[in-house]
Amino acid sequence: MCLSIIGHWFTNNLEQNIRREVASFAERVYQDFLHEQEDLETQVNLIAGRETITLAIEQQDKQKLLQYLLPIRTTLNLDWIKVVNVDGNTLLDTRKASLITSKLIDKSITNISSSGGSLIDFIGVENSPQVLQVVIQAIKSSIKIVGGIIMGNLVDESFLEQIAVGSSKNIVTTKKDTIIASTLPEIKQTKWQPPSPNLSTIKTSIQQQEYFAKSIIFKGASQSLITTVLYPILQLEKTQSLLWLRLELLFLLGGSIVTLMGYLVGRKITRPLQAVTQIAKKVTKDANFDLQAPVTTEDEVGVLAIALNQLIYQVKQLLVEQYQAKEKLQIYSQNLEQKIKERTQEIEQKNLDLKNTLNTLQQTQSQLIQTEKMSSLGQLVAGVAHEINNPVTFIYGNVEHAENYVKDILQLVQLYQQNYPDPAPSIQDVMKEVEIEYIIQDLPKILTSMKVGAERIHQIVLSLRIFSRLDEAEFKTANVHDGIDSTLLILRHRLKAQARRPEIQVIKEYCEMPHIKCFAGQLNQVFMNILANAIDALDEAWEKNLCQQPIIRISSECENENICIHIADNGTGIPQKVQSRLFDPFFTTKPVGKGTGLGLSISYQIVTEKHRGSLECISLPDKGTEFVITIPIR
Repeated sequence: MCLSIIGHWFTNNLEQNIRREVASFAERVYQDFLHEQEDLETQVNLIAGRETITLAIEQQDKQKLLQYLLPIRTTLNLDWIKVVNVDGNTLLDTRKASLITSKLIDKSITNISSSGGSLIDFIGVENSPQVLQVVIQAIKSSIKIVGGIIMGNLVDESFLEQIAVGSSKNIVTTKKDTIIASTLPEIKQTKWQPPSPNLSTIKTSIQQQEYFAKSIIFKGASQSLITTVLYPILQLEKTQSLLWLRLELLFLLGGSIVTLMGYLVGRKITRPLQAVTQIAKKVTKDANFDLQAPVTTEDEVGVLAIALNQLIYQVKQLLVEQYQAKEKLQIYSQNLEQKIKERTQEIEQKNLDLKNTLNTLQQTQSQLIQTEKMSSLGQLVAGVAHEINNPVTFIYGNVEHAENYVKDILQLVQLYQQNYPDPAPSIQDVMKEVEIEYIIQDLPKILTSMKVGAERIHQIVLSLRIFSRLDEAEFKTANVHDGIDSTLLILRHRLKAQARRPEIQVIKEYCEMPHIKCFAGQLNQVFMNILANAIDALDEAWEKNLCQQPIIRISSECENENICIHIADNGTGIPQKVQSRLFDPFFTTKPVGKGTGLGLSISYQIVTEKHRGSLECISLPDKGTEFVITIPIR
């Protein structure tokens, strides 16, 4: 009976352990699937957030997408990457060799991707049991959705074998009762109904073979996969048979030994052993560790009594040490809590300090940008003052003469009124004295000159208004050529001949360019910074005898969906080692007091961040410099 009870207990316990092991392995398989899914999501999010991908989709540059995503697919060992735009057009579809000729059933997820949706799903292959796990992610620019990206991996034998490596269990993945992948090659073509994922580990039969089975389900947006962990019952039966055989042998051998030894030892140690047993029971029951077993013999029972006494003493010492350790642990825990609290407060204070520092830096940045704007406005005021000075002086110099002429004419008219109709000799004398004929001829000319001067002032003020765009919306449709012309008019006083150099010749080669939506005032600031730097470079080049005739060449062209403005000079040029830092804040090659190092940096931010364009510098030392401004046509 004992043998039967023990044997059944062991065999049942072994079976239950295997059932729990199968269920635990199924949970591990589920976690591995989730891990692969999370890795795929992470990879899609990282790729979708790249600005390079967004620009390539906006420009529908398939070659750039292929150059960027093909190495990523190879590095990450992905089976499929697909990129679509908002119209649902495929910009890129790259696959592993095994899928190149396959037709994927991906129409629905392509539509979801192009509309900006994000989800996880499974898709099939036409006329094939293959299934891919895919992740869909929308790709967005700063203002809109530009397309979507789809990434997927095959759920195949290699994927299952990677999960089951080192285990005696097998894995079978099914979709609608069709086996799509399995670590048991012999059942690949079998029609088999997997057990429900809601059930615990059960027994099932596949091709006349019994298995323990536990199913788990992986849900996608439109369909799901069921993966079943299988453990062959034959291995359990072999282990149980071997266990029964060992139990029988152990029972026979142990029974014989125990019977013989019990008979011999019992006679000798039963009575002395009872006293030791009573002491042990009393110590256990009353927890009185001051008791000691009597030592009446020097045989094994005496040794046992001594050992029991030592054990009682050691337990007593351990309890004392445990109590002391508990007190120390409690004190240490309290100290640790206090230290953690103090450290948390320090971290919170540091975070607050960092936040305040960041706010200070942002405010400083805004102040520096405003300083640079005010510097540009100072140049505007200098140009306007210079241009207004001449016409105002001209008008002012002629006003006095005009006033005298008008007084003389009025005096003459009064005399005519007094002596009309017959002019008196005095009137004739006055007419001769004031030279009435000359006045009549010169007065219209003076008034015309005054009108020209006033018109000139109007043009200058109008150019200043066009340049600054202060009376217009910040983001609006504008003519870029008008902005360049107004900037040139404001800088006209610097372009004119100076005592140290001749007039700078400006050559304009404009193309037919549409009006574009832009931040016109800020673009004018970019033109002002670049043209002012060009004039400085030409002044320096003339002083060093590097150019015979200072020239600034401004040209424009339309390329695809962009406009390009080229501003070139034949000045001193920029050294190669300086060009890499040209757009860094506070970097300047000018002497102290002549530049803040923010002009080109702010210009770069205006072009690249505000207009999503590009600003490039092409220069050779002593040969001149060319800046290329590229802005998308919105």
